[in-house]
Amino acid sequence: MLESARKADSNSSIEYIRSSAESLDFLKDHSVDLITVATGAHWIRVDEFVAEAKRVLKPTGSLVIFGYPGFAHFKDYPQCDRIFKDYGSGKDRLGSYWDAGRELLISGYYKYHEALVGGSWSDIVRRIYPDTFEKPAKDLPVVIGKEPVVMDFKVTWRSFLAFLKTWSVLAKYHKQYPERENAAEALVQEMMASAGETDMDKPLNLEWEEVLLMAHPVSK
Repeated sequence: MLESARKADSNSSIEYIRSSAESLDFLKDHSVDLITVATGAHWIRVDEFVAEAKRVLKPTGSLVIFGYPGFAHFKDYPQCDRIFKDYGSGKDRLGSYWDAGRELLISGYYKYHEALVGGSWSDIVRRIYPDTFEKPAKDLPVVIGKEPVVMDFKVTWRSFLAFLKTWSVLAKYHKQYPERENAAEALVQEMMASAGETDMDKPLNLEWEEVLLMAHPVSK
C-alpha cells in the first residue's frame, strides 16, 4: 500500500511512513499541527494512542477522528432501520463475526471521548449524524449534526446490496456457513418486503451514520 501511494503521488512532498499509531517514535514532542484518523480509530488501542497524540501535537494542534458504522436511517422506510441494525449487530446474524474494535465505532467513539476528557484535552467536540444514531446512555455531551460531513452518497436497492457485499464480515460469516443463502441478499429481500418495494433500481433516501471527534491538547 505504501508503494502504491508513493507511485500515485510521486511529485508530492508528502512522506509516507509505516508506523504503529500508538508509538510515533519518528515524531518529536509537540511537533505536529494536525493528526487525522479516518475510518480506522476503532482498530487502535485508545488510551495509548491518545497519550501519543498528545505528546506529538503542538499545544495549538488538533486531533480529528472520523468514522462511520455503515448503518443508515431509511427516511422513507424507518421500519428498515432496526432490520438493518439487527443484521449488522445482532449476535445471531453478523454481530458475532466483527473484530472487537467494532464496538468502539458503533458507540460513536465514546471511549475516545472518555480518554480525551481523562487526559485533560480541551475543546472536545463529538458530533454524530443523524439523530437516529444510537448513543450510549451516559453523561458525555454530544452534538447532533444537521447534515452529513462526509457520508453523503446516493444508492438504489441494487447499489445498496453491492455495498453490503463489500463488508469483510460477510465473507467471515459465509466462511463458517457456506451452505446458507447470501446474508446480504436475504437482508435486502427482507427490507424490500417490509418497505413494500419490488424495484431494485429505485433510489433510496438514506441518512448514513457518521461520527466526527475533534479536540486540542492542553499545554502543561
